[in-house]
Amino acid sequence: MWYGKDTEELKQLNKEYKEMFGGYPWGYMELEYGADEYEEYVRDIREAIRQGKELPEVVD
Repeated sequence: MWYGKDTEELKQLNKEYKEMFGGYPWGYMELEYGADEYEEYVRDIREAIRQGKELPEVVD
């Protein structure tokens, strides 16, 4: 889950992620990102897209 604000960068990443996986990256109940973890959240989404794996599969 994502608990921060949406930026234009994040909106674009969400769109790319949804096109690739059929859902948005914030929908995983087992993952939580606070508003102060924006950089980590964006990094993890980018990595998921790069690897072609859903977000829970790329998060340590």
